[in-house]
Amino acid sequence: MTPEELAAEADAFARSLAGTVSADPALRWQGMPSDGDSPEVQRALGAGGWIGIHWPQRLGGRGLSHLHTAACDERFGYHWLPLSGYLLVVKTIGSALSRFASPALQEQLLPELAAGRVIFCQGFSEPDAGSDLASLRTSAVEHGDRFVVSGRKIWTSSVGVADWIYIAVRTDPERERHRGISVLVSPLNAPGITVSEHDTLGGGTLGEVVIEELEVPREHLVGELNGGWRVLMDTLDHERVSSEKVGTVLSLLDELDDIAEAGDRRALLRLRGEAEAARLHTRRAAELLDAGLPASEQSSMAKLAVTTLMQRLASAAVGIAGPSALLEEGTGTLHGRIAAFQRAAVATTISGGAAEIQRLVIARRGLGCPA
Repeated sequence: MTPEELAAEADAFARSLAGTVSADPALRWQGMPSDGDSPEVQRALGAGGWIGIHWPQRLGGRGLSHLHTAACDERFGYHWLPLSGYLLVVKTIGSALSRFASPALQEQLLPELAAGRVIFCQGFSEPDAGSDLASLRTSAVEHGDRFVVSGRKIWTSSVGVADWIYIAVRTDPERERHRGISVLVSPLNAPGITVSEHDTLGGGTLGEVVIEELEVPREHLVGELNGGWRVLMDTLDHERVSSEKVGTVLSLLDELDDIAEAGDRRALLRLRGEAEAARLHTRRAAELLDAGLPASEQSSMAKLAVTTLMQRLASAAVGIAGPSALLEEGTGTLHGRIAAFQRAAVATTISGGAAEIQRLVIARRGLGCPA
């Protein structure tokens, strides 16, 4: 089955779930798929076989390609499904587990993730370590057959619905800062973890996770001890592909076409051309991942292209629709969809790695510019 054929099936499936989303006021407030969370939608995606399309079949996936996943993610984004937990599981944490975790840990977690019964959140950012992730301070000290972890994580997506947390920790403070990092996983309800949530402008929530003497078994180490930087970079390569955001952009463009006057269509055509270019960036990144080739600069290009486009599209949409576009759901133009999109677009060039970081990655890894 080609990616396009599978995407057509994904489109029909997503369309069938759209009523679930529109019936939930909290999900209607979301400005883009990555803002929303729904365990019910997660379970439906798992039951339908849509989680982990590119994972091996023995671990609950379909054994297809990243290109298949990218094509389906675009259709899920087009229908504005709440995808925060799904994206973390499929694009980042699940893909990292399938590559770096021990066979025992893979067999424990990946089938449950693929079935939609388990959701992960991602403990990366800290008060002094956001885009500069190598500055993280959360410590993990070895004690026999386990690690004792203490620290603080912020801006943690999906923490309110998650069952497990994927944590970047410093296991050797004496090493060069990129070399002393490891990755651990832990149940989120383990003793030593305290969670609080904060509403976001985009309509979802972000969490703060305080970790105090959390005990993590050594078998929950992902990848090599002190080799976590490689795991983290691979994780971010998958995260930044951003196909679901392309789908959301295309959806809003189609809705704007229905209300635009003749004078606005030139601007919409230009934006649609930029959306097609962003789509090509996402597909090229997926192809590189399928080939086992470095994809960091291409996935950064994909993220940079679509997130800067989202901000331009939000501004153009308000100009096309007029002042009523700024009214929220139920009252505004396109039932408040433009207002929600504009709220959410503000953070897109910050979250998941700021636009400046993406440009540095492109310059250094793609163009060979000096550090």
